[in-house]
Amino acid sequence: MGRLPFRIGAVSRAVGIPTVAPGALAGVVRGRVAYGEPLSRHTSLRIGGPADALVVPADREDLCALLRFAHREGIATLVLGGGSNTLVLDGGFRGVAILLGEAFAALEAEGTAVRAGAAVRVSRLLAFCSRLGLGGVECLTGIPGTVGGALRGNAGTRDGWISDRLREVGMVLGDGTAARRARADLGFAYRHATLPAGAVITEGLFDLERGDPAAVRRAISKLLVARNRSQPVESRSAGCMFKNPPGDSAGRLADAAGMKGARVGEAVVSTKHANFILNQGGARAADVLALAAAVRARVRDHAGVTLELEVQVVGEP
Repeated sequence: MGRLPFRIGAVSRAVGIPTVAPGALAGVVRGRVAYGEPLSRHTSLRIGGPADALVVPADREDLCALLRFAHREGIATLVLGGGSNTLVLDGGFRGVAILLGEAFAALEAEGTAVRAGAAVRVSRLLAFCSRLGLGGVECLTGIPGTVGGALRGNAGTRDGWISDRLREVGMVLGDGTAARRARADLGFAYRHATLPAGAVITEGLFDLERGDPAAVRRAISKLLVARNRSQPVESRSAGCMFKNPPGDSAGRLADAAGMKGARVGEAVVSTKHANFILNQGGARAADVLALAAAVRARVRDHAGVTLELEVQVVGEP
């Protein structure tokens, strides 16, 4: 199998975990099920081998049933969200990949409180808030993916984090039980939320502030222009590859180490922002990991800093 250039966590890598045979989920869920589905179709990098099964639950009760089954049978699960910030390895995922669809895409406001389903795109949340003149989440401008993924990784920028305006999160626990957790119970930190093992976020409730719709739109537009100017938003990537070390920028460190334009196969370090690795057409996960390892080694040699992956690596090599 070979040694991977980065350590993969036990939850992500399903060694020894039961596989899901075709037809195994018949009668378990009502939603759409695809066996052997290539996960390259569902990630922003367009990379990744097949999952044993991909399930789009029909509703929350369907998600509960799926997680109860997986918990009982010892089957690994992977929530894809919008497919950003995720690198699925070339051997695919042994278990059930979960894609939350329209049943988890509700978006509604009551006063200055906004409830957003986990499948709501971050861009759609921003557009909704700007129309209503509700401010507080402009810091998410340009961040790809869904509300659920943003909450799981506490997405944000130097201007703020998604957790800043969060009141509570709805979720389904790993044993299939529906639950709610207040913001204070989730241990939010830089690019991190402390969720119960196996939990799947289903919605977030945010407390925003009343403002002028035109002013909110202007703030979002200004941030979007700046982000588009500095990041390769038009290319296939998983977002930022590395976390920023304290007091510095992973992109600046990689740039200073001369890594812009470095390549392994069809994986290339962006010449616009050195913390992005792009798939230029036929890159494999192994290429991306090898290139990320090269960036990390060069930065360590050049600056004495060991970068930590921000992208979640899952599956089998």
